[in-house]
Amino acid sequence: MPLGRLSYQAGRGLRFGETGLVLGGFATLEAERLEKRATSEDAEQDDSDEDPEQDEESGESVEGGSRGGLEGLNLFVFFDPVSFAHLFAELEVGPLLELATGEGARSNPDLDLDRLYLDLGNSDALSVRLGKFLTPIGRRNLAPAEPLTWTTSEPLIVEEVFDESISGAMLFGSVFPPGGALSYSLYGQFLDPIDEDLDAPPAEHSAGARLEWASLGGLTLGMSYFASEIEHGEWNHLGGADFLWQPSGRLEVSGEAVFGEGSREDGALWGFYVEGAVETVPTLYAVGRYEHFDTPGTRRADLFDVGVAWIPAPYVRLKADYLIADQLDELTEPGLRMSLSILF
Repeated sequence: MPLGRLSYQAGRGLRFGETGLVLGGFATLEAERLEKRATSEDAEQDDSDEDPEQDEESGESVEGGSRGGLEGLNLFVFFDPVSFAHLFAELEVGPLLELATGEGARSNPDLDLDRLYLDLGNSDALSVRLGKFLTPIGRRNLAPAEPLTWTTSEPLIVEEVFDESISGAMLFGSVFPPGGALSYSLYGQFLDPIDEDLDAPPAEHSAGARLEWASLGGLTLGMSYFASEIEHGEWNHLGGADFLWQPSGRLEVSGEAVFGEGSREDGALWGFYVEGAVETVPTLYAVGRYEHFDTPGTRRADLFDVGVAWIPAPYVRLKADYLIADQLDELTEPGLRMSLSILF
């Protein structure tokens, strides 16, 4: 087959003629100024003249400091060799450049395969996905790319509860009754992990389902179920619910909740967040999120994230927000965060 004419459209990638191959992706610049945080519960700073920046094991406070840089480069590969087959891959290279107070500049990039799957199907009602794909729980984990999110920080119930991706198969599709669209997915993990994250290894086996109703009036409701085998023969069960309300192009409100036992640790947990964005002047949005997270142990957190997002073009998003937390640790560090993301 002849290559044909190359064409590029910002935010939609580079198309290689009539081959069915498209390359795209995004890059993100980040910067943050974090506050001082406590490294152990009820720790208090000593009145002596010691350095306020202490080792984490000392139980003293640690200065958050400033840091930033080019977080990474994510490359998307789309390939449609025939009408009923769609291949997708996401490769991540990063961090490319890190700058930190008192540490200077450094670069230690790794290459990660975040997603790799093949979709087979000719109808909206039923398709099959094989490979490594994002776990379909809630809303945020289905679209985690920086150019598509409202805040620089990720909700704890998305980051800390279940596996971000699984390697296996999924049946999915949509039907269109009067008034909206009903979508479903049924999936399971049975393949060895593809490019396993050694810092957060996935469950040995997992399975789940998701059901979503999207009305023509701008309201979307979803329900999720996820079962994971932490140890041989022992399964955890997690339930979830989510919503998205878009009454107009200038206002969006969304939220998620999870409850049960996730794949990261045993013990009952629950949490939720509600997030909103409203256009104040053209292309500039005021953004806010409240979240609560209650873990199996004694850790409970209430967080507020407030800021702005500027979208001068559909493929450019500049965000600045300030996180406020009532419990201070490495996952809930309060402070100012900014990012510039470009979808190419």
